[in-house]
Amino acid sequence: MKKIVDIKNLRKVFCKGNICVANDINLFINEGEIFTILGKSGSGKTTFLRMIAGLETPDKGQIIIDEKEVFSKQTNLQPKNRGVAVVFQNYALLPHLSIASNITFGSDASKADLEEVLEKTKLKGQENKFPHELSGGQQQRVALARAIITKPKILLLDEPLSNIDTELRAHLRVELKEMIKLFGITALFITHDKEDAFYLSDRIAIISGGDILQVGTAKDIYHHPADLYCANFLGKMTKISENSYIRPEHIQICENGKYEAIIKNIVFYGSFYEVLILSNNQELLVHSFNDNLQVNQTIKYDFDGEILNFSIY
Repeated sequence: MKKIVDIKNLRKVFCKGNICVANDINLFINEGEIFTILGKSGSGKTTFLRMIAGLETPDKGQIIIDEKEVFSKQTNLQPKNRGVAVVFQNYALLPHLSIASNITFGSDASKADLEEVLEKTKLKGQENKFPHELSGGQQQRVALARAIITKPKILLLDEPLSNIDTELRAHLRVELKEMIKLFGITALFITHDKEDAFYLSDRIAIISGGDILQVGTAKDIYHHPADLYCANFLGKMTKISENSYIRPEHIQICENGKYEAIIKNIVFYGSFYEVLILSNNQELLVHSFNDNLQVNQTIKYDFDGEILNFSIY
């Protein structure tokens, strides 16, 4: 499989506070892949995107885009010469320009290119409107269309879903993935949100303090986290011994369970109950679908999933 982006020993330290936001990062992005950098605020993910785009200069390392070196000790190409396009968090649409003019702004796209993009992004018939006349979903499509029409080698998405309410976010997430796959574009998605990452990504890299801690599919990194930080970041866990942990969905409340406990609290989350149980003076979190559980009830439980073992936090 062809590598569209190849990152080698990329390093960046901000002098103010001596903060390392990229600590000798090595990774690659395959052609047609949606690759996500997932991390908390301040982890280095946005700086990483900006270095690929040419908006931030690394201290050292190499960036190769579609087999062309765009940054190294000897090279530092301008953003316009890197074959990248960026969709920013706020979409950065120009309010005084029509939708058609927003999409073609800064590009040499032909009328045929515009017609194709309007059709595929479901904006046909909206081209003469202005951004304020469109819904949030349509505005996202305009921002994506403006990026796609330049035919970039890599599409960079800087948390485009972060400031959107939950209901609209879920809808836009679906549209975003559909359109990226429809155009067959290679994309790098930056987010702090696990749900966005899990839904959109072919592969995910977890970043913290400028270090890439783990790379893999959503399923791989969730079920086989590299360390306790990754495990906790991707979902709740309960400690069951000194170095052993288990996720709430892997504890089952059942009549023939091996262990006994008392229910201390129950929280309804719509599709399941989160149940806090006390067993041998140890609290455990359990996800259950049982509608008949009550606080202070004595129950039996068992483990029905993989126990995760970590020797170092």
